[in-house]
Amino acid sequence: MRRYSAALLGYYGFGNLGDELLLEACINILKECGIERNRIVVLSNDPDRTAREFHVDAVNRWSLREIVRTFRKSERLIFGGGGIFQDSSSVKSCAWYWGITRLARAMGVKVYAVGQSVGPLSSGISRIFAGDALRHCGGIHVRDEKSLRLAESLGCKNVVKGCDLVLTLKPENVTSRGERMLVNLRPCPEMEHYAEILRPHIDSDSVGVAMSPEDEEALRLLEFHEIVRVGNFREASELWSSAKSAVGMRLHFGVLSRIFRTPLVMMPYDVKVSEFAGQSGVPCVAGEWIDPVMPREIPESVNDVVEFFREIVS
Repeated sequence: MRRYSAALLGYYGFGNLGDELLLEACINILKECGIERNRIVVLSNDPDRTAREFHVDAVNRWSLREIVRTFRKSERLIFGGGGIFQDSSSVKSCAWYWGITRLARAMGVKVYAVGQSVGPLSSGISRIFAGDALRHCGGIHVRDEKSLRLAESLGCKNVVKGCDLVLTLKPENVTSRGERMLVNLRPCPEMEHYAEILRPHIDSDSVGVAMSPEDEEALRLLEFHEIVRVGNFREASELWSSAKSAVGMRLHFGVLSRIFRTPLVMMPYDVKVSEFAGQSGVPCVAGEWIDPVMPREIPESVNDVVEFFREIVS
């Protein structure tokens, strides 16, 4: 029977580029730590696609039977990046991941949370679910100061602050520069406000960048000659190499822009975006247009996340 060193769980297999990049980063870091792909299994919404694209075993995250079978063969469960402990969408997210944590622990599987944003947690029941799940993790790595403070307020003692896992991905070329402005919108209450600010600046060199299916609908608020759906890091590399600037809402649109050294301005819809903008030294649009600014170089401390992984898989 195959044994897995790591079972990975996040918002994987839903067609969101940011979460697929987080999965790619996790797999790469585990390989750097000596864990080969055949010892990694992913709990995914689309296990067939995940297995095909990442060359790892994958199981249906919604099948209790498959999860139990997987945990019987797994040494540890790693929540691999993202904002899973939050209730901005629904309390159900906190409840579901809490239940998975309790199941894993009951089956003797060690649990860790890496590259996490924690919150918002608006309701008391969300705080109970998130706090109990996180306190039962053997190690917690968060990607911003607000998450650190919130996790500590929930009684978590073993929390360290680091970076978003996607920042560990290494581009082959970041020196080329084109003439196109990359623009990303996503559905949210602020979407139409940001579209109005953007509209006077959209021209023939502007490209709409969709990182999920719903982004394509949002981008149709503006008149682009081209809307591109980006599916993986290779496609992102090709697109960002033709960019002179980037203006966007999604966190990982900003992360990619920082990786590829593209002048950037963020349009925050969530505190995690404004936290990232502050870390990266780029402005946020509020009531009027702001010119993009070159983000800070990725710090050497990004390597700390690799050391965190080394500790939890040793």
